[in-house]
Amino acid sequence: MPSVEGERGDTPGRLIFWLLIVFLVLEFARPQPFVRLRLQFLISLLLPLIWLFAKQRPWSPILTAQVAFLVLNTLTVPTVLNNFAAYMTSRAIFGNVAIAIAISWLFSWRQNFRIGSWVWMTIMAYCAVFALTHGGRGPGGFLGDENDIALGLSTVVPFAFFGFEQFRGRERWISAGLLGLYVVAVVASFSRGGFLGLVSALGYCFFKSRNKLKMIAVGLVVAAASAPFIPQEYVDELNTIGTESNTAQGRFFLWDTAWNMWKANPILGVGGGNFNFHAGDFQPTDAGYPPGFYARSWSGTTTHSLYYQILAEQGLMGMAILGFIVWEHFRSLRTLRRRVERDEEVTPDLRRDVVLYSGALTSAVIGLLAAGAFLSAAYYPYLFYLTGMGVGLVAMVERELSAPSDSHAGDPDLEDPPSHPASQV
Repeated sequence: MPSVEGERGDTPGRLIFWLLIVFLVLEFARPQPFVRLRLQFLISLLLPLIWLFAKQRPWSPILTAQVAFLVLNTLTVPTVLNNFAAYMTSRAIFGNVAIAIAISWLFSWRQNFRIGSWVWMTIMAYCAVFALTHGGRGPGGFLGDENDIALGLSTVVPFAFFGFEQFRGRERWISAGLLGLYVVAVVASFSRGGFLGLVSALGYCFFKSRNKLKMIAVGLVVAAASAPFIPQEYVDELNTIGTESNTAQGRFFLWDTAWNMWKANPILGVGGGNFNFHAGDFQPTDAGYPPGFYARSWSGTTTHSLYYQILAEQGLMGMAILGFIVWEHFRSLRTLRRRVERDEEVTPDLRRDVVLYSGALTSAVIGLLAAGAFLSAAYYPYLFYLTGMGVGLVAMVERELSAPSDSHAGDPDLEDPPSHPASQV
């Protein structure tokens, strides 16, 4: 098997990185007919095998928790009501974990991290244009409907925001253009959950911004310029975010259903993908909802909430694991920023990248958590990939800060991959 370490004069390390990029293009942009070939599934099998042959690779409690989440769902497959649904959920989680591990390894070089971030922003720009030209819908898969595309765009908005703030010259204005494109596409989706994710992500971006007055001025100009073009239908849609509409009542009804399901299966839940098969058995029978809500079976519906989905399907164990992933992600990025701020020997470009990417990764997860409160996105890849990027960022900075001053920092074709500061496989 060829070397995967990317030593001097050796190219497989770079080729493996671009194999990951091909996966991201196939998975997010979903170009036909290539998606029908299931190449992304083959890549998700191949990359972990290559990773196993690497001499060094980053590891983190975050990745341990991701693997634990996969094991949790897989162990329940033989015992749940719908074994096939639980099996397909395990396959989805396996793909998420496999790619997250590959991201944490291959993004642990700064050049790869920068290229990978720009590629992902470009892919999501394509998805935004697709949504604008297809009635607010995405290209398919977990980017299929209006809520899905809005959720995805909310996670990439912070990369464009911090890119505009931290970059200079052409990269800065490209970031500004992408930011505007993403925001317009979220509006075009008419997704209320996506709007909340967007506002939450931008709220954190503004909180961390070093030029708040400038950002306020830019925001006011953009709002004034775009206000005449915002359709009244979108404003009316946002006005239904309250608790009195039929849509909101239906969502609350499903959340009560999930709560009843969890109370009957508090530790392990009913199994991945099994909420919709149990919903009719656990729906409320007398909880103050309109009479029509009780006249039908709600089997076949989804929870419309990442949190209630995990609670019902994975129980307290699943909630604890995902809660730990989020907490450790925020903690590790905050620790990284503080370390770089205290170290006077950190180069300006490394300091800029840490501010940019740690801020973007934190804000992206905040946007995901906000939008996920109203979307069944528990097994979407964003949390896995974003936290994997966080592991790679921490490992990359640790290597650069501990490397000799004459090393070829950031070039995977000239150096061995870095190890995580806390552990090494």
